[in-house]
Amino acid sequence: MIKIKPIIGIVGRLYSGDDNIICVEEIRLAVIKMGGIPLLILPLDNIDISKKSPCNEPFYSEEEIKDLENILNLCDGFVLPGGDTWYCLDEIVIDYAVKWDKPLLGICLGMQVLSKVLGKDERIAYDNTIKNNTFINHLEPNKDYAHSVIIDNDSKLYSIINEEKIWVNSRHSYHVPKLDYTLVSARSSDGLIEGVELKDKKFIIGVQWHPESNLEDKYSKKLFRAFFSNF
Repeated sequence: MIKIKPIIGIVGRLYSGDDNIICVEEIRLAVIKMGGIPLLILPLDNIDISKKSPCNEPFYSEEEIKDLENILNLCDGFVLPGGDTWYCLDEIVIDYAVKWDKPLLGICLGMQVLSKVLGKDERIAYDNTIKNNTFINHLEPNKDYAHSVIIDNDSKLYSIINEEKIWVNSRHSYHVPKLDYTLVSARSSDGLIEGVELKDKKFIIGVQWHPESNLEDKYSKKLFRAFFSNF
């Protein structure tokens, strides 16, 4: 019998100075390598979002949410990639994944918007992160290992990684300023939040680093395998 591959919805990203919403290639390839089928999820805004700030718009209407859910119903799990900014649809994807207990992995910016939603912040798509200003340089795009991360040994992330301290890559200029401690699974040594999760769900996890950029790293493999173990 041929095993049916899971369909993984990947939220598209618009980067500063670009007019095109794209699928992050490293994530697309990671999904395929792990045995999934990537599906790009796009915003439903009826105007050119490259000409506005997607994070500062009114939340989607009920009709728009229903339209988006028609797409989400096709997916077995979701990845929220890193990037410059998020959209209403990021928050709706999170709501949907939590409601139906579908696996969701938030990466970098994806972890930040996941933190916003899990923290029950105001439901309008605005960016509530703040600029990094600590003794660690968190913006080092050319390094495979930029700094260490301390993982809470009572977290779901720890049960996956099975280590209290690992080294990760890092390429973010902003971070989540605060969050209920019960949702935080990891921090860097300067205290910045590096991991968030919902413990009572199959897999609702966000990490501030980029496991898709270093798939040969054993901890990156463990994280993606844990995500795909739910299908």
